[in-house]
Amino acid sequence: SQVDMAYEILRKAGTPLHVSELLRRIQASFGSAVDRESLVSSLTKKIARRDRFVRTGKNTFGLLSNTP
Repeated sequence: SQVDMAYEILRKAGTPLHVSELLRRIQASFGSAVDRESLVSSLTKKIARRDRFVRTGKNTFGLLSNTP
């Protein structure tokens, strides 16, 4: 899923990334074009449930385990 792809990208990066960079890396790594609004919506829902992701800034996402 797009959430799993985002998780893999963030895990490898080891640092939070802006959604634009996330989309670029998903395209490069998986050859899959992901809709920006759909990805932001999905990640926001995960954040609300404290499921794997955190928002570290405007449209910038990281992993719970990568935050200080």
